[in-house]
Amino acid sequence: MTRFLERLIYPAFLLFVFWLPVPLGGNRPWAWSINEFIIAGMLLLCVICYSSDHWRHSLKRTQSLLVPLTIFTVWAFAQPLFPFGSFEDTGLALVSSVKTLHYLQLCLVASVVITSMSRLKTLLIVMVSSGVCQGFYAGVIQLLDLPLSPMFDLPVGHRASGSFVYHNHLANFLLINLCIGFGLLIAQLQDSQKQSIRLSAQRFFAVFLSDKAFIRLGLIIMVIALVLTRSRMGNVAFFVALTTGSLLLLLLYKNKPKSMYVLIASLFMIDTVIVSTWFGLDKVKQRLVETSLSNESRDDVIYAALEAIQQQPWLGYGGGSFYSSFQAFNNGNIQLFYDHAHNDYVQFVFEYGLIGSSILALIVIASLRKSIVAFKQRRSRQMKGAGLGAFMAILGMLIHMSVDFPLQAPATTLYFLLCLLIAHWAVTIPAVKRKRPND
Repeated sequence: MTRFLERLIYPAFLLFVFWLPVPLGGNRPWAWSINEFIIAGMLLLCVICYSSDHWRHSLKRTQSLLVPLTIFTVWAFAQPLFPFGSFEDTGLALVSSVKTLHYLQLCLVASVVITSMSRLKTLLIVMVSSGVCQGFYAGVIQLLDLPLSPMFDLPVGHRASGSFVYHNHLANFLLINLCIGFGLLIAQLQDSQKQSIRLSAQRFFAVFLSDKAFIRLGLIIMVIALVLTRSRMGNVAFFVALTTGSLLLLLLYKNKPKSMYVLIASLFMIDTVIVSTWFGLDKVKQRLVETSLSNESRDDVIYAALEAIQQQPWLGYGGGSFYSSFQAFNNGNIQLFYDHAHNDYVQFVFEYGLIGSSILALIVIASLRKSIVAFKQRRSRQMKGAGLGAFMAILGMLIHMSVDFPLQAPATTLYFLLCLLIAHWAVTIPAVKRKRPND
């Protein structure tokens, strides 16, 4: 029975990863509650089925992420209990703390389940597949001009949102999976070697029936959906991440195959120029040009939040408290109601203080370093691709966080945590030696 449950955990985890964005991106109490119960049940099964040696060996691979995340989780629960400081809404702080515990539980389950290169590759494929499905769903209902979405009967505006409530959350979700998909393509590059014309032709036509062709098609679908979100910084963040990843390939990738140059050229020409032009890149450009700081009231929100932070910089006002606590610092210049700061950096410091935010910063910095190490030092193309994809996803997220609140949607937060884990796995999971030199 235990062995049967052990075999069941891995596919159940993959199904859970695929499912995460479906219920409104997990951004409703009923949605994140369901996900919290599911992952808690998986963690319990992992405790029952896996030996202590397996746990010890698996957690060691990602300990530089798990240890600070555990400390941050303890901080989130302890924050409202401090006798000093002002914490007005302990209820929201408790909800936010349970979410943080949920994120830690997912990282624990993922660390125990993803233990080999083949499992890591499957996880990447599942993540990209989820992004493709979201992109296809969002694009179809947008192009069909439906008044309500088939799922959850959400009103369909002029900007694609898929099954997410907020279009920028979809844009961020697509950004993450586009970067992971780029890493998968890099993992399938063939070594540069002299070939006959016949063999070159065979490999050229074989590409159309390979996994690479399906991944490329999936990337095109996600690019179309990303443009249809009309997200300014979502598109900018993806372009910056893609450009940075391409430069790293050109500068650091040893024994560059010719197919790498073709891949980079096709990504820029087909995806960002041709496809994006057909599906409304000009509207995104127009929104960027028309952006005016004088018309953006959210900048006033950031300034007011920074003034509030100065009054309680180290402890913050409690997780999830921006919704209720910020209104006390509105000096009258802000007419609209803001439940988020539209800048995750500011909101994290507002809620968790410099102490809690510094812990999170250490996690991200360590993961960025791991991803670069994997890309530069690993010989396995799959691990190089995983490291580069994780680096690009983290970079894109860091850019998008500066003008929006992507980490306030549980689905994108969990996918971002998986990207941080991928950066660690790309360094620590041993590669499988194969007979063929191009594997």
